[in-house]
Amino acid sequence: MEKNIVLQEIVDFYLQSNDFNGLPIYQMNNYSKEELLNLIDNDLVEAISEKEVLNPHIRGFNLNISKNVQKNNATDIKSHTCFYPTEKALEGVKIDYETPYTSLMQKGKKQFDIIFFDIEILERYINNPKFLIIDNGYRGSICIRDEYYDDEDNNSEYIKDYGMAYIEGAELKRAVAVFLIDLANLSPKIQMLWKAFELRNQKTCNVDSGFKKNLIYGEWVTDYWIFHAIIDEMIIINKQCKAMDIPPLFSHTYSTNSYEMPEGYRNILLPTMKNYYDFVLVLEKMFVHNISIKAFKKDGVLIKGIERKDNDGHDKGSLVMLEEWMNKNIKTNIEIKEVIIKPLKNIRKIRQVPAHEITNNKYDIGVYKKQNDLIIETYKAIRGIRLLFSNLPQANTIEIPEQLITGNNIVCY
Repeated sequence: MEKNIVLQEIVDFYLQSNDFNGLPIYQMNNYSKEELLNLIDNDLVEAISEKEVLNPHIRGFNLNISKNVQKNNATDIKSHTCFYPTEKALEGVKIDYETPYTSLMQKGKKQFDIIFFDIEILERYINNPKFLIIDNGYRGSICIRDEYYDDEDNNSEYIKDYGMAYIEGAELKRAVAVFLIDLANLSPKIQMLWKAFELRNQKTCNVDSGFKKNLIYGEWVTDYWIFHAIIDEMIIINKQCKAMDIPPLFSHTYSTNSYEMPEGYRNILLPTMKNYYDFVLVLEKMFVHNISIKAFKKDGVLIKGIERKDNDGHDKGSLVMLEEWMNKNIKTNIEIKEVIIKPLKNIRKIRQVPAHEITNNKYDIGVYKKQNDLIIETYKAIRGIRLLFSNLPQANTIEIPEQLITGNNIVCY
């Protein structure tokens, strides 16, 4: 049997499979122990078994398996071993350059090789209602909404996993990281679109550690995204209100499920002032306008309500009532105005700028820091409310997750 027959079968299977899979040993038509050993010795074939990885049908990354181990895999016909052509073996393969990322897989690159892109590419999907962005801070997905799934122009635009990445430098600069296999599955047109946003200097980019930990190593990510932490604090605060027999502080609470998160309540991707002001508007709706004055008017368990009207007969604002109610019912050394009221008023103050002035949009890398500072102060304010409520009768019976109690590993991505 000639060596090229064995090699050709492995190459053909790899190139014709849906996800550039390896040829299983039990599926070979031209199995030859001698030829496989020669191919391994000559760096033309790589043998990966279930002893090295959970799923040998995909070649995720360089495993650096010794040739002796590979040879043992190749000779054990009872093992679950898959054979892959190496980059050397694929040098003469005809490449389709209209699909730049598929062509990299055709050349033998690994499925989990990471490519970095300008964060601006995600704006295409966020601003298009046909697409759904599932965002968890350190990672996310791009998919087509069900009602548009049969649209031929869109049905190939699916990114199973993207990661939040950062460009090295003094300032925070975000990028987006995508596995090569996800890019290779895009249509030629969309691959060329993504190629236009590929960052020139890939070596200066680093994907968030949670992305690697979760998707490559299969480990749990213990960090707690600050956007999720605030939502969970709101839910607990409303439970505390119920225990105190008063109406909920927040008229509406939200879920940390990506499908139910408020639109726009996420990291700013493209750092523009318009995106910043749009984000502030979301915060105002969630944490200021969402405060219910009903919570302050009703007497509860050892709780005294307050009047809606001030001495002049005018309605008090929700933040004025919140401060007055807390000062009346809670004894604390914490400066309520500074820790809780001021950050919430600041949200409203920033929101007033685009509401009352004509502003010019501009690109400003400092927007990333502005957003992080603002969300951190908002988190401290909402957490402060929950902590102070915990000192009130009945409210201290509500169970609180350990991470919220300690405040550890609450992160901005």
